Amino acid sequence: MKILHTSDWHLGIDYHRHSFTEDQRYALRQYYEIIQQEAVDVVLICGDIYDTTLASKEAIALFDEAIKHMIQELKVKVIVIAGNHDSATRLSIMRDLLEAQGLYIFGTLTSKPQPLTIDNVDFYPIPFVHKDTISAVFQKSFSNYEQAFLQLTDHIRSQKRENRQMVLAHAFVNGAKVCESDRFAHIGGTDLISKDIFYDIDYVALGHLHRPQKITEHIRYSGSLCPYTFSETAAKEVVLIDSETMDIKSIAVTPLHPMTTIAGSYETVCEQLLKHQEDYVKIILEDQGISFELLELFKERCPYLLTLSSNQQEQREAVTLKANDLDTLSDEAIVKQFFMDYFNREVTAEESDWLKQAKGSEFICG
Repeated sequence: MKILHTSDWHLGIDYHRHSFTEDQRYALRQYYEIIQQEAVDVVLICGDIYDTTLASKEAIALFDEAIKHMIQELKVKVIVIAGNHDSATRLSIMRDLLEAQGLYIFGTLTSKPQPLTIDNVDFYPIPFVHKDTISAVFQKSFSNYEQAFLQLTDHIRSQKRENRQMVLAHAFVNGAKVCESDRFAHIGGTDLISKDIFYDIDYVALGHLHRPQKITEHIRYSGSLCPYTFSETAAKEVVLIDSETMDIKSIAVTPLHPMTTIAGSYETVCEQLLKHQEDYVKIILEDQGISFELLELFKERCPYLLTLSSNQQEQREAVTLKANDLDTLSDEAIVKQFFMDYFNREVTAEESDWLKQAKGSEFICG
């Protein structure tokens, strides 16, 4: 049986007020092609299907579109666990009815893990879970999160039979690498777990961290559906597992718009922009300050420009202009931001009056 491991779709996410819906749809189309080409039987989605607990109608529609295509058109089964970004209750709506269609959703851990058996594999879905929830399930107290999670994996090992055992989990394994978009990963140490607690389990499909990575040969993060910040320049991928041979391989997924940072002088930036017309771009000017006029000029040359900032001493306090500001900020708001960025103060009443006279419209200073 062929199994495809994915996670962290974050449907509905935006970055600098830019929607990633088309980027996500583009990546999902590649998933469909991989499913067909590799004759996949089961798809695992290991948490953070949505970016927020109150998912937008566009995000819900895209999830519905993807699941419908996978189950009805491609004839695969899909197993989903909730992540820390998901609403477990909303995600699990009509769970029992959907199982008959081949969609298995696990929103909240309410009992000791039991196997979901498909062909020769016993799947153990563990949604994002807190220590206190595990304590309630096992009627037992634990001194830390790892001890609690070890109780889960010990219970799974106790049910071992001839089938392969595969665990789906949304968790932070100690030693894994994070990136900028892992903004809610718990990196302080209290919710870390060791890879060693998964011993004797045939495969551990992890979600939570956005960087694709191999903790061990059989413990992996598939990474997020798309790159969501400029720190994510490595290729995205999915993991394919053959349950008969336990051969495991990663398959690259190409982003619709790669994330590119261009730093340098004005001339260097202009030259580099010509090479990245289809990329999401972050510009860092090193030889001059920035302005909305300059942002507008760069945006004309690069349709997917997202941010512009300067390394100059007088703007080193991280003055950053977002491309969408040109479309969403009023003239008054731009002036307010200018004064805060350059003079670190609010517009005075007198200056407000001057602007009011020059513009011929009311401007209320904050």
